[in-house]
Amino acid sequence: MNLTLPARASTIACAIALSCATTACTVPGPVPGQPEVIRVADDASLTAAGERATDGDVILIAPGTYHASIEVSASDVTIRGEDRGGVILDGELALSSGIVATGERIAVENLTVRNYLQNGILITGVTDDSGAGIARGPDGYVPEDAPPLVAGYLVQNVTASNNGLYGIYAFGRSNGVIRANTATGGSDSGIYVGQCDDCSAVVEDNIVESNAVGIELANATGVVIARNRIARNRIGVSVLSNYLEAHGPSSGISIVGNLVADNDEAATPAQAGGAFGIGIGLAGTVDVEVERNRIVDNDNVGVWISSSEDFPPTGTRTDGNVYGANGLDIAYTTRVGGEGNCFRDAGGARTDPASIGLAACEGPTPAGSYAQPEAPDGIPFSEVALPAPGPGLAAVDEAPRDVPAEIAFPSTDVIDVPDVDLLSEGAE
Repeated sequence: MNLTLPARASTIACAIALSCATTACTVPGPVPGQPEVIRVADDASLTAAGERATDGDVILIAPGTYHASIEVSASDVTIRGEDRGGVILDGELALSSGIVATGERIAVENLTVRNYLQNGILITGVTDDSGAGIARGPDGYVPEDAPPLVAGYLVQNVTASNNGLYGIYAFGRSNGVIRANTATGGSDSGIYVGQCDDCSAVVEDNIVESNAVGIELANATGVVIARNRIARNRIGVSVLSNYLEAHGPSSGISIVGNLVADNDEAATPAQAGGAFGIGIGLAGTVDVEVERNRIVDNDNVGVWISSSEDFPPTGTRTDGNVYGANGLDIAYTTRVGGEGNCFRDAGGARTDPASIGLAACEGPTPAGSYAQPEAPDGIPFSEVALPAPGPGLAAVDEAPRDVPAEIAFPSTDVIDVPDVDLLSEGAE
């Protein structure tokens, strides 16, 4: 095990070492109750670091490949790799999750996590009877008894690939930012935010490719999805409501300034509901804005709005999007009604029903008859090609990351329609 002395103790240690030259003495370890830097250099120390960490600590992971997991229950903890592409947590298709964090104001940054059977990174506000973080209700749980949300998280400059369910998974949390990550090869989704009636979450500037679903929200309220490259998934973005978890329906979502392109890639894991070729899918949502996105080259539908269980689609707004070479640009279908949906950019778009651009923005919305074609077979998540790691942090140090308990939302009014090379290699 290689858990070294915290950096702030080194000066004290050196002074004591000088006196030790002539006098027998003992160099002190970490000061109880004070934050420290915990250095990780092998599998055993990775797991032990999570067990050892207390509030305010920094876990600094040296370059190498780690076939282990880490779980952190303390608050204000920063988990940081020294090199995004060189620090690799690899579950070898045998371990459940790479990083699990349950404390408040958690930061995870500058590393790669891949080949876990469930989640690359799980930031959760739900624990089981033993205190372990989980991404479902504990035993005996019903949605009405959901635990209170846990505030504060940041996941940035991370590569999450080839994980059996989710790459980056925020569940039962609030006030979080998921930024500048690459998420690929997820057999459920690359990035997920869910079970939060006040998520206050921002998902921005990520590359999300080659997943069953790129970005997924379920029973989520108050999320901004902005300036992401969402390409070559089966579904680019999925926002849905259901009764399996608490806090439905999903509401108050802004999807702004994203590139949503070519979401019809067969060499991806199969989507659980059999969907394919969809840019943005909204199912049983309330007050969702889809504005100034570039939604192109999705084989079946650019934006598909539908009901979910007995949740009708209500208050959808599409405006200022650029469409091109989709099977349909906009489809609206529902089994349980729906009203207040407004499609301001439907003029000239290919839609079902064809008259949707003429529908009033108040009152019932006329439904079309679009039906999902049969999807091609998928491939195992482990067979999706690995991505390039992406840029790491501009500077790597031992300082803790200040994660606020309450985030500030970006101003979406200033976000324009992106270029086709958004976040691609060589793009400015």
